[in-house]
Amino acid sequence: MSRPEPSSTDTNYFDDTDQLDQYISDMRASDTRTVSDAATASQTIDNFAAQPEAGMWRSLDRTTVAARLKDLIDNPRSLDQATLNLCGPAALFMEWIGRDPEAFATFATTLFDTGSASIGSLDIKPDQELVNADYNTLVSKGSGKPPAQADWMILGALRNAHQVFWQPNWVGDPKQELAALTRPEELTDWFTATGIFRNVSNEANWATLAGIPHATSITLGEGTSAVLLVHMNLIAQAKINGKPAAENVSQDNTFLLNQFPNHYVHLLSEVTQSIDKKAVRLSIWSWGYSFLDMVVPQDAFVNNYYGAVRTYLD
Repeated sequence: MSRPEPSSTDTNYFDDTDQLDQYISDMRASDTRTVSDAATASQTIDNFAAQPEAGMWRSLDRTTVAARLKDLIDNPRSLDQATLNLCGPAALFMEWIGRDPEAFATFATTLFDTGSASIGSLDIKPDQELVNADYNTLVSKGSGKPPAQADWMILGALRNAHQVFWQPNWVGDPKQELAALTRPEELTDWFTATGIFRNVSNEANWATLAGIPHATSITLGEGTSAVLLVHMNLIAQAKINGKPAAENVSQDNTFLLNQFPNHYVHLLSEVTQSIDKKAVRLSIWSWGYSFLDMVVPQDAFVNNYYGAVRTYLD
């Protein structure tokens, strides 16, 4: 696939071609708009770490959680649901941490200390089964790298506190799948509840493919984001520099299950189509990792892309 050539005016903003290539590969990296201060958020976490109490989450360690929260403030993209199936909550928190670190720090430290907190207008009060659960016992059930204590707490609390009636209760177990599911409407509501976005647009559908025109229409201007709803077969068939983009993601040919989306990813670069229309190029974030310059066969993209939830900062 060929990238579009930049105009002579555009190149004035870059020192060299490598810098331009880096920008095109990861457009979100240059978007640093926030509504609060990371230094203030870090101080909130330092104050939290200095407290002697154990907190409400009996199996979690204050010092360990505080250190991880500082890491997340410094690098929101390090957030990793790992073996958990909580890509929906992860998509919310990665964006919210980067845009409003002070509010996130207050939320996470309050959640640890009291067992409940709020994300803007959204009350998060997980049930006692989750708060009292043994973190080490539960995460050991996963087959890969376990989530960090803080990640497990914030992601699980959100999912548990807002379970719909037809879902099993989320109890922190990596083997839970249906209980971990997040609908696009929910993700839209969660983004809206933060109170920092002037608009949140739900352009995703659980049962309808969105198509190439929709994907290529998404722009990543300053203060905007797009969370794509996909089936993981899209990632399974993607390559980076000719190699599988994610070696641990395999093609799912299970009938019916492969007919519906099962994953959310943040878009890091605008979606472009190859000249011969046989492939699509994009960069995404998921599992605490930035997959830059993925090339996906166009059929694989079309058959596994279900739209996006888009946010526009105030």
